[in-house]
Amino acid sequence: MPLLRIPGLIDAHVHLREPGSTHKEDFYTGSRAALAGGFTFVLDMPNNAVPILTEKLLEEKITLAREKALCDVRFYFGTNGKNIEEFEKVSDKPEVFGLKLYCNHTTGEMLVENPDLLEKVFAGWKSAKPILVHAEGEQLVTALRLAEKHKRRIHVCHISQASEVELVRQAKIKKQKVTAGATPHHLFLTKDAIIKMKGYAMVKPPLGTEADQDALWTGLKDGTIDIVETDHAPHTRAEKEKNPPAFGVPGLETALGLMYKAVKDGRITHDDVIKFLYTNPKAIFNVPDQPDTYVEMDPELAYIVPQSGFETKCDWSPFAGMTLYGKPQSVVLRGRRVL
Repeated sequence: MPLLRIPGLIDAHVHLREPGSTHKEDFYTGSRAALAGGFTFVLDMPNNAVPILTEKLLEEKITLAREKALCDVRFYFGTNGKNIEEFEKVSDKPEVFGLKLYCNHTTGEMLVENPDLLEKVFAGWKSAKPILVHAEGEQLVTALRLAEKHKRRIHVCHISQASEVELVRQAKIKKQKVTAGATPHHLFLTKDAIIKMKGYAMVKPPLGTEADQDALWTGLKDGTIDIVETDHAPHTRAEKEKNPPAFGVPGLETALGLMYKAVKDGRITHDDVIKFLYTNPKAIFNVPDQPDTYVEMDPELAYIVPQSGFETKCDWSPFAGMTLYGKPQSVVLRGRRVL
């Protein structure tokens, strides 16, 4: 069977860890992992060891990526609710694709829970670029309310609960400017995985129930959830085996194979894969064209996820042992073969 050619994929949610935590990932290894998974454009989060809360820190990070990344890497700016004066300096930069707001505890010191600070963030971000929120449960209710009040575009990251799917669905029914993403680990793992995988299955937001998982798939089918985003969050094996473990899992190298497993299982179609991993993220985040850029793969070719041997520096996967489909055979970026 001839290889299928698909566009270079877009991951709207990665943590490539540089600067500050390069023992577990950097722009070189993270971009190698992206290309191995068929992603030619990724958007990197700001919760580094020193959070990206100023223009100066952002420029330093951009320079590092230019020097080391093998695929296109762009960025979100961060906020702790106290750096509003920086918004105007960075919001028009072509390297910045939105503002990331953490309303729940996760990796990094960027939590914003105070209602007054949340109000200031939504009022202060005047760009047409979206505010991306890590907001679970009641925090999501608050974020959606503030986005509606201030007429801001909002993207709800890594939805994990059935109740959150419904909150976004109702916001969309009201014609609010809201989009949402789901991760492969929430789509393919439930909290039962923690029994076997222990710390390796610990993520933020946490893995849900089968009912939550079913709601995510329904949300993808009915358009409530717009994209699949990996939330690629590599940690070393030692960090995952600590008590408590570091939260997060790598995902760049397995997302495409998982989506084609879903095609094999009859959950989605080939066109859905392209929609969730290319067309919708390109439109939502206004990602520029990458001319003469594509991935060649065989969606019928099965492979087993190994225990090690990955491009990501952390060198493990929560999907080890699973049979997936459609491993990229080659990747061409702007006319040059990079895989």
